[in-house]
Amino acid sequence: MERDFFEIDAALLRENASQALQQALSAHQAVAVPRLDFPMELDRPIVLDSGSALRVHPETIVRMKAGCGGCMARNRHVYDERGGVGENIACDRDILLEGGIWEESERAPSVNDPDETMRDLSHIISGTVFFNRAERVVIRHMTLRRGNQYGVLLAACRDFVVDDLFFDDYYKDGVHVNGPSENGVIEHMRGHCGDDFVALNAWDWDSSSVSFGGIRNIVVRHIACEGDEMRLIPGRKTYKSGRKTLCPVENCVFEDISGVYNFKMYQQPNCHNGERPAAERDYSDIPGLMKNIVFRRVHIAARAGGLAEVSLDGVFEIGADCCNAAFEDVELDVTAAALKDAGMALVSVGPKSSTWTRGYSDPAKWCELFEPDLICTAENLAFARVRMGGAPCADKDALVQARHLTVNPDYPRTTPQGGTGYGVIKGVDIQR
Repeated sequence: MERDFFEIDAALLRENASQALQQALSAHQAVAVPRLDFPMELDRPIVLDSGSALRVHPETIVRMKAGCGGCMARNRHVYDERGGVGENIACDRDILLEGGIWEESERAPSVNDPDETMRDLSHIISGTVFFNRAERVVIRHMTLRRGNQYGVLLAACRDFVVDDLFFDDYYKDGVHVNGPSENGVIEHMRGHCGDDFVALNAWDWDSSSVSFGGIRNIVVRHIACEGDEMRLIPGRKTYKSGRKTLCPVENCVFEDISGVYNFKMYQQPNCHNGERPAAERDYSDIPGLMKNIVFRRVHIAARAGGLAEVSLDGVFEIGADCCNAAFEDVELDVTAAALKDAGMALVSVGPKSSTWTRGYSDPAKWCELFEPDLICTAENLAFARVRMGGAPCADKDALVQARHLTVNPDYPRTTPQGGTGYGVIKGVDIQR
């Protein structure tokens, strides 16, 4: 049933948009912002309570002013779960955020946010839209433009829908999900992002995440991007107290995808570890588990290098334990022969090694970006109706390969350093 929306007076939004919107939401719960001939500037995030709805005209521009930081819109109750899940957690429910052109968001201190937790976490939280411990959330029909934060950051959410987003010259991740999250749909997304178009990060870096845990039952579909990557990260979170939380990625489907050249399905330590003492480094102590993952109707234009010139060994790069992964109706523009000549396969299993010099000439200050000594196993890989270069492909060597690293004896004269890790493949089924 369609809700009745209160349309806020445009003049109020010119004077103090954040205050006017918050007052309107408190009084009416469902608020519509009309088409504005000026940017609606926020000096603090819009706070959405349970049952509230905000609809912004699709041509109205929303911008972040100094002091907003952290995010531009969020739910009421947010938590710092970097030390573990707290007690008496209150969840916000049944929230709609719709429309608008949200542009030029920055990762900056949120000094004007009324919530102390948000003020403390604004150096960690990086989402134009941020929902934490929220249920039955709908985010739709939005343009995100030239943002320097994740477009949508969902942390510990369930029963959510993210629908019809366009990323226009966007600099960071598009939709970034942290565990524990489940039962979500991410669909009808277009445009280009400077990092992962969609990221399902059950384990994640402590420098950009406030919650950790399993991600389950997510559907990502109808995606048309422009040379982007997607990411899945499992692992195990170790809190400072020594308590551990498993962070698997399970029961997820990716279908009707185009414009993605690399699916990153590997464990990756925090890239800032090179700047930290050994005791403070951030990494998963196990490879992590991905289980029951399906890729269906995926079109790929392969390329040789990833972001930061990280070399590619496969289109789907598995560097964690994986059980039951299916690749159905996948089409590559390149031929099987060309893919193998490049040392790649559709799916590669095993660790990676890449050296980040961080701009220093001193190798002691360089950082390894991956886990080159990791050993991981992929079980039950199923391929059906894969095409390469316009022809059906049942060539196992083109479809899947195991990576075996070696230590580089010439390091640091040449890079990367390499390692002793390798991938194990158990069970491959191929159908034309």
